[in-house]
Amino acid sequence: MVGYGVVMIDSELAAEAVHVLNRYFRLLDERSFEVARFSEVFDSKGVVLRPNGTSMVGPGEIVESHRASFARFAATQHLLTGHDVELEGDGVSVRANLVAMHLWGENPHGVIGGPDDFFIAGAVITASLLPTSSGLRIAHLSNVNIWKGGSGFGSMAATLGKP
Repeated sequence: MVGYGVVMIDSELAAEAVHVLNRYFRLLDERSFEVARFSEVFDSKGVVLRPNGTSMVGPGEIVESHRASFARFAATQHLLTGHDVELEGDGVSVRANLVAMHLWGENPHGVIGGPDDFFIAGAVITASLLPTSSGLRIAHLSNVNIWKGGSGFGSMAATLGKP
């Protein structure tokens, strides 16, 4: 569909792209670190580029890196908003705003007593998704921090991945 010189994306395709991106962050927060689950959102050669410049390729490597990285947190919450979906080649691209909260260590009640208890960041997420026989899958996802607060910045930078 074309309107005012802009190519409009099919609403079902846009909804699927938003769903896939949201599902990835849900898997993180629920700590569902199974390759089969990540294969439902990532292409077999899908790439995640972290804010520190490290990258992971493929659902297996992504799962192992996240499992190791998230072991240090009592809980996480990733809030995405402002999804902007556009056609991109054979697939779609999504840009979204992210607020990511991470509670350090053992904290079964999720209580923040001070700045040493958490790490929080505001970021921009960009993702390219490609169609497969099973639906859209993330081919590339980039996470760029805009702001951050709390503690443990050095520890957050020391995450598994390839430079």
